[in-house]
Amino acid sequence: MSSVPQVLVVDPDRESAAELQKMLSVIGFDVLGSAGYGVEAFTLAVHMQPDIVLMRVQEPLVRPIQTLSKLNDSMPDLPIIVFSNEANIKLMRQSMVGGASDYMMEPLTESDIEHSIVRVLERKEREGARRRGELDAPIPQGTIITVFGAKGGIGKTTISSNLAVALATEAHQSVALVDMDTRFGDVAITMDIPVERSIADLARNLDTVDRDTLNDYLVEHESGVHILPAPTRPSDWRNMTAAHVRDVIDILAQTHDFVILDTPGTFNEIVAAAIEIGTMILLVTTLDLASIKDTVLALEMLNERFGDDEQRIKVVLNRAGMDTGVNEKDVEMTLDSPLWWRLPQDNEVVRAAQLGKPIVMSKPNSKVSTQIRRMALSLAGVSPQARGQKSGGGDGIIVRLFRPFFKKSA
Repeated sequence: MSSVPQVLVVDPDRESAAELQKMLSVIGFDVLGSAGYGVEAFTLAVHMQPDIVLMRVQEPLVRPIQTLSKLNDSMPDLPIIVFSNEANIKLMRQSMVGGASDYMMEPLTESDIEHSIVRVLERKEREGARRRGELDAPIPQGTIITVFGAKGGIGKTTISSNLAVALATEAHQSVALVDMDTRFGDVAITMDIPVERSIADLARNLDTVDRDTLNDYLVEHESGVHILPAPTRPSDWRNMTAAHVRDVIDILAQTHDFVILDTPGTFNEIVAAAIEIGTMILLVTTLDLASIKDTVLALEMLNERFGDDEQRIKVVLNRAGMDTGVNEKDVEMTLDSPLWWRLPQDNEVVRAAQLGKPIVMSKPNSKVSTQIRRMALSLAGVSPQARGQKSGGGDGIIVRLFRPFFKKSA
């Protein structure tokens, strides 16, 4: 690949092709030219040997899919990004079967184009390096969920522990729950487990830990969740660095389907590492004004770091339904972000924590337990309806979950 990626545009609409070429040039890519479907596209691609192709795909599909398939057959290492003004499942599927590396919806923006091209080229480069034996053998990697909130007392530990249990018992996933609260570390209390070794002990001995000895540092809860407690002495955190955190979480992710990180209501080097390494960040807020204000700032920070990534950053409203004078629509407008999940207010949560038994176990039929189980199933890729759970009246949680995506594709 050349130092500046060379792009060929395939679009029978000459005016649209010219506009796309202009955008590519502004971004900084080297545009080799444009072509229509069929022989012209094939001939130019073979002659010019571009690094990547951007192709319009639209109904009727015969010619664009034929062109896409022919290019893929003759030049299998050439990545092809297709774009269309149609959110059509049939069109998307046939494009992927034909060999497309990505699918973009119009109207295209410069940032969308750049992100797609860079991501596709990086993936192709890694595939080539792996085929040449230049990369280490791949290792398994579980999903890391960082439960974060800019304020204490909003229920992060309750969500972390109950979500971990639900993932283990309902979704049948292997789960590690890590207490990263550098101030209090309440996971051991809420789960009623002894603390003999902690994350600090594992970090100190990480060089000698392997898959077989890792379990020596974990406490297995009756639900099947493996818990890595916080140190009983807060001073033990002083010797831990962000690198220690990343190494600990990395080895846990190699041995578990999910790793849940419970973080404190403050921001420090340890929390920053937990956020950075998270596959998904559950940003917890409540309906009180102080929590909403802090969440606005936290969301701005996360969006600045991760580029407003709605797939990675999910806002969870805890204690929904509390009478604080603030409604959920106001929260969404203030945050300028949809609420991904709503967990209802339930006084039984506090009682369950005092008993040292997660509410999904002590009160499995409560409203909050039902929602946490549905959240767990969603994260695991299992439809709650497929497990015989009704979504209730009005807009169900699945509708609320996917409504933002429907709006975008409408």
